[in-house]
Amino acid sequence: MPDALTIVAAELSHETNTFSVVPTDRAAFERAGLRRGNEIPAALRDTATSFAGFIDGADANGVILLPALAVWATPSGMVDDEVLSELVDSIVEAIACSRPHGIALALHGAMVTRANEDADGWILERVREAVGDSIPIVATLDLHANISPRMVELADILVGYDTYPHIDQRERAREAFDLLMRLCRGEIRPVSYLLKPPMMPTSQNMPTDRDPMRHIIARANELEERRGVLNITVAGGFPPADTEDTGFSVLVTTDGDARLAREIAEDVASVAWERRGQFLGGVTPWEDAAEILQSTADGPIVLVDIADNPWTGGPGDSAELVRFLLNQGIGNACVASVRDPDAVQRCMAAGPGATIDLEIGGHTDHLHGAPLAITAEVRSLSTGRYVNAGPMHAGVEVNLGPTAVVRTNGIDILLTTYAETPIDLNVFRSQGIEPTERRVIALKGKGHFRAAYEPIAAHVILVEGPGITGSDLSRLTFRRVRRPIWPLDPDVQWSAAKAQGWQYD
Repeated sequence: MPDALTIVAAELSHETNTFSVVPTDRAAFERAGLRRGNEIPAALRDTATSFAGFIDGADANGVILLPALAVWATPSGMVDDEVLSELVDSIVEAIACSRPHGIALALHGAMVTRANEDADGWILERVREAVGDSIPIVATLDLHANISPRMVELADILVGYDTYPHIDQRERAREAFDLLMRLCRGEIRPVSYLLKPPMMPTSQNMPTDRDPMRHIIARANELEERRGVLNITVAGGFPPADTEDTGFSVLVTTDGDARLAREIAEDVASVAWERRGQFLGGVTPWEDAAEILQSTADGPIVLVDIADNPWTGGPGDSAELVRFLLNQGIGNACVASVRDPDAVQRCMAAGPGATIDLEIGGHTDHLHGAPLAITAEVRSLSTGRYVNAGPMHAGVEVNLGPTAVVRTNGIDILLTTYAETPIDLNVFRSQGIEPTERRVIALKGKGHFRAAYEPIAAHVILVEGPGITGSDLSRLTFRRVRRPIWPLDPDVQWSAAKAQGWQYD
């Protein structure tokens, strides 16, 4: 092994909702905090992110880390092909300038463009072309990746997150980096087997601290202790990315043992298939949620609309949570958030203390409910920037854009310029609102909110308004996903022992 190994590292991640009308353009990546070169370690070293895990790995192994690019753009519609090509070009250029011994990438696994429905596979292809077959490539993937055979073929090892909410990004990236070091030293010869049972669960019941994923991940972790196993990745998939490879995946990587990789993949996939029914449900009807709010005195009650979740690609401008709270006469509540840049500008023109008539939300499309007319007091104005306290994405700055807090009938509403999922208590605290003092905390989300909000909640209620990110897949018209697939095809039969997977070494 050379005295000083050089590793090029990059993060380029997007979870694409192909049903969204909001394009993921250059501005979307720049708004998310597009960082290049030496500015990356200073910004991300002490954060709960994948890139921090790469930095940890480089420090521990005494290698030279060359950070090329770091960006995680908020989920939305298809990624612009020209912009993606430019971003990947910058990674390829860093490779060409450094002649590295290895590559560490932080990807998502559910990025889609018009030219490439498997955009993560395309990124890996570009990088593989740049380094050739002899330079190892490892990559991290999101737990909601739609893993494709192409990704597995082009990377030496793929390592997925084990948690949802994703509180282990830094740890999994460190794991991937340590495996990369073993590859560079010639200590291991990875063999991977990918098995995709025909299931496409939505994620409201996918948190890994409860069944069914708790049981599935526990089985994977148990088998990962077997001699010769390098990694087992269980990916729940991301249904709103309508592609041929959308759906659940089990990926097993061993040290040269193809038979063992297949045997374990079949075991874990069978466990997932047997428990698939537990992914269904979990959503409270609005009328039942109303009864809970009216009859329950203690709080905070965390009320979450899963159908307009920005981190699943929703536009974030549904006003249904506010409409519901007003109809129920619920006060002492706070709502994060309604994306409405025009309403924010009106609030800024009026100034703090002003009372104005607004028509909020419902402006992106016809799928997320109608605009809501309110009369509200402008409570505060801000830049909309804050830093997450964690545990998820701790230390990461969030940019909501210019933001106004307005109050109507005892409900404080965050009106934002950009759409973001409120995973952190600081979304409220940065605006002068203490969420623990509110009877109702209303959020747009799906599962990530649980890391910060469940510990303070007396009750958690999931509801499903109009939108493209909920549990009701019948709202979406799938054209590309491989059929038959559960639950779109509820009677599909499958056996792991008879299934055909994909093997690469």
